Amino acid sequence: MKRISDLKKSNPIIYLFLGIFLIILAISMTAYPIAMIVMGSTNLNKCTIEPKIPVWLIVSGSVSIFMAILIILSVIAQVTLKKVDTVIVSIISLIVGIVGMFQFAWFITGNVWVYSKNGLVDYNDTQSASYCDQSLYLFTFWTINVAYIFMGIAILASILIPCIICCFSICCCSK
Repeated sequence: MKRISDLKKSNPIIYLFLGIFLIILAISMTAYPIAMIVMGSTNLNKCTIEPKIPVWLIVSGSVSIFMAILIILSVIAQVTLKKVDTVIVSIISLIVGIVGMFQFAWFITGNVWVYSKNGLVDYNDTQSASYCDQSLYLFTFWTINVAYIFMGIAILASILIPCIICCFSICCCSK
């Protein structure tokens, strides 16, 4: 919190643009969760092999939008308040933490529901007990796969970026 308030005092224009950027980023990140809600709700009864798959999409999309709203509220609270009210930011952070834990558990649940049916899904016979709409199942399957890809990139970046910064500071900045 100290750095945020220091930036707010020392360079309010950058602070304001950073806040606006974070809000735009959070809003733009709701496009895919909206697609998840639409895909889940339009295919609610089109997956007999695992009827909870559309529900998983709806809940996941809704929780993601809720998280984006919480992040927007946190940024707005930090940008607009003269003195950063740590109580408001702490409450929002606590809610984000609790919702994040739910989101993690729900993600694991979706993994079980989707991956356990992989290779068993019948995309053609709507009367089959193993039927699931192809677009619904593949959308959900690739939503989970892309989440793993992004997690891998984030882990790799969190390891590589500090190493690159350290090497750069040793090689280029030391005299």
